[in-house]
Amino acid sequence: MSARTPGYRYRGLIWPAVLILIGAVALLVNTNLIAADRLYRLGDLWPLLLVVIGLVLLVTRMPISPNASAIAAALILLVAIGGSIAYVAVGPSVPTGTQTMDTTAPGGKLDHGAVDITVGGATLKITGTDLGSDLFRSHIEYQGPPPDVSVGRSTGHIEISQNSGFHIFGPQRFTLDLKLSSTVQWRIAVHSGAANDTYDFTKLQLTSLEDDTGASREDISLGTPKGNVPISVNGGALTVHVHRPTNTAARVNVSGGAVSLDFDGQQHHAVGSISAGIEATDMFSISVSGGACTVTVDQNSQTG
Repeated sequence: MSARTPGYRYRGLIWPAVLILIGAVALLVNTNLIAADRLYRLGDLWPLLLVVIGLVLLVTRMPISPNASAIAAALILLVAIGGSIAYVAVGPSVPTGTQTMDTTAPGGKLDHGAVDITVGGATLKITGTDLGSDLFRSHIEYQGPPPDVSVGRSTGHIEISQNSGFHIFGPQRFTLDLKLSSTVQWRIAVHSGAANDTYDFTKLQLTSLEDDTGASREDISLGTPKGNVPISVNGGALTVHVHRPTNTAARVNVSGGAVSLDFDGQQHHAVGSISAGIEATDMFSISVSGGACTVTVDQNSQTG
């Protein structure tokens, strides 16, 4: 059996160094030298692991003596550990507990708007309603990094996001209650992880909905369409309920692994894809794609 190369031996020190780092930070927290709410910052350092691995690989392949390679690799690991502890200890802490954020903006003379939401696991509620002179009102309850809410005053483009990063410490929570002006036509795009979403568009002039999510439950109530309005839901294990006004045309396609569709009381089951419904000038084109999909489309919503 051939002997292990020096590079293999030094790379084997990386994971013990990671354990030393975590243990050292935990010890400093337990002795109250570092506040517990700073543990969140430890998850930000995962790219440093890639840098350290690359540097160790580099020094072990340099044309220097094995002793010099060992010393260089040890120095890299010590600097990485020390810098990581300093980053966690000195940098700003992440607020603990549930925080809130409320945002609004005037609508002006806008007649078109767009919403882009990019978050991790979330509970989302979006409603179209009369907001007077306001374009939107949002109420967010969150844990972890503060979300970002921005709006283009001239375009009506609203962006809501939370950079959850790669955190292995601390809870994550994101709950959004978003109200949109019913006097504006809206394009809505949602990108989230596992989610529980309720969309009430019965009073909203919807032009399109794109919902890319994980294992999620979606409840979507629609108003009267103008033209062909696309509704797209993509994810993993999906349970989707779509409600539309009576006598509203809709075409539905469900695709994925095991799929189930209840379209106006008619049951369909398949492995692959299912299509149902009719087409018209004013209609909803509904597309659902995922691993396991359970979809219900009925005529239960009431327009305002």
